[in-house]
Amino acid sequence: ENNGWYWDEAKCRGWPRSAERFNMRYGKFGNSRGYTHRLDDHPEIKPLCRTPRNDSEYSPAAPMAAYYLGQKVGLTHPTNNHVSDARCNTKGQRDTENLIFVVDGDDDPCCVDSEKLIVVEDMGISPYGSNIPDELTTTYPKPGFQNA
Repeated sequence: ENNGWYWDEAKCRGWPRSAERFNMRYGKFGNSRGYTHRLDDHPEIKPLCRTPRNDSEYSPAAPMAAYYLGQKVGLTHPTNNHVSDARCNTKGQRDTENLIFVVDGDDDPCCVDSEKLIVVEDMGISPYGSNIPDELTTTYPKPGFQNA
């Protein structure tokens, strides 16, 4: 379902690494469990992922996602109070970068040198700031992380 109003775990067919360890499958959607990690442009120094790839951590209850060329997918991501929407919180929540990337080969994309990352999608940056009209902050879908 594109731009669904509510998340339905029964429709989820792929989970992030270590989903069971962080109780992402059965925990309340949107709760922070220490899984959050941020890109700092140097994954060779500070990994992009909280945990390294370990295929044995996937299970039938939390399987690894598989993507195919041309496939359309829906990615769920809770905003955890980080949204610029005049109805919710504030219009000043920053959004800086929202990239999906892969690596060519079997390297774990979490820990490779930055120049090996291949951007497959730049989801843009959500509008934010006191100068942004309320109508723009309350219109969905919109680019970036705050499209939730």
